[in-house]
Amino acid sequence: MNAKKKAVAKTTCRDDGLANAVNAVIAELSKKEKKQDELLQETRLFIRNCANAIKALHADDYAAARAAVALLDSQAKALRAKASGEFRGMLETSMQEYVEIKCLLALLEERSLPTPSELGVDGVAFLNGLADCVGELRRGLQIALRKNDFARAEYLFAKMNELYDELMTVKFSASLVGGLRRKTDVLRNQLEQARSEMLRM
Repeated sequence: MNAKKKAVAKTTCRDDGLANAVNAVIAELSKKEKKQDELLQETRLFIRNCANAIKALHADDYAAARAAVALLDSQAKALRAKASGEFRGMLETSMQEYVEIKCLLALLEERSLPTPSELGVDGVAFLNGLADCVGELRRGLQIALRKNDFARAEYLFAKMNELYDELMTVKFSASLVGGLRRKTDVLRNQLEQARSEMLRM
């Protein structure tokens, strides 16, 4: 057999073991892709539900907000179960939104804040959710001022300050706490704007 025929023989000799291994990996990745796509759709719906609950709170529809939050509680539990292991990182934004609405509801109802363990979230999601909550507190403060409810405005302003003071004690790099530092910078500006609004009342 000449060199040309030997080369042809090598290229036509299939390694069934290799093909089977690759096909097995493709099948596994296909399952993961399907699960990932389903989880992505569910987290998007979850985030929209969080936004709707916040909207209900600012409209003073506490009954609708509490019903929405009760649904979010069960959805959050289901998401955490589905996203265990390698998909856990996909819940970062949705769990921050969950912390935001849960803490906002507690503050607006003048209750103690839930803890990370009570919410089933990690510490970083908790801190970032708290930072996001401040913007919604300012919105509540503005609504209170428009209604001439100065006592309510003062309460919300005090809570904004309290959250800011606590979050400013967290001094870690972005590799550990994500976008928290950037959020606290925004929070500081919101606090100054709220202070100006309070002084004008």
